[in-house]
Amino acid sequence: ARLPADCRHMLLVKLGETLKGSPLVLALMGAARADRVTRDACVKASVTLIEGTRAEEHGALIEHLRLRGDLTASFIIRTIAHGKVDFFGSALVALAQQSEQRVRALLAGGHDVALQALFRSAGLAAATHGIILRALKVWREVANGKRVAGVQEVSWLMLKELGGQSAEGDLVGLVKSIHLDALRENARGHALAIAAA
Repeated sequence: ARLPADCRHMLLVKLGETLKGSPLVLALMGAARADRVTRDACVKASVTLIEGTRAEEHGALIEHLRLRGDLTASFIIRTIAHGKVDFFGSALVALAQQSEQRVRALLAGGHDVALQALFRSAGLAAATHGIILRALKVWREVANGKRVAGVQEVSWLMLKELGGQSAEGDLVGLVKSIHLDALRENARGHALAIAAA
């Protein structure tokens, strides 16, 4: 826990690479599936890593992710879907070369047009703007005490923004996977609660 976040991320990635190359994992899954499973697990673990990272460490972690090529649009979408708004803001500061105060003000109460301009300057594709705005609005309501929601609800609303379950495409696939992961996690939590009762 005392290690900087970028070091913890490096350890996480090295663990994933070691598991991916393990003879047991390769025998059970094959190389292609092992690669996909460990890559997905590393991305999910990276999002979880953000929870234990102090705001003053966000800049170093973002730079580390950027240099590794891991600060992708899909990773940024995962962070906002999981409610990591502070980290999302720090990523926008780094990518858009805007002041922290301006980005924080826009995230807290900026209009859609100003936010979309910020997203564009950060290099986020126009196709992602609608779902990011949808998630951001829900997390604002949660922060202001006007709504109770979690990743499951937010990802569902993001999916609806893209046209719902019947929609197709890479972005839809990403949001569906976030939503299914949230459903599984909630089901696991409910099962453990029932078993403990």
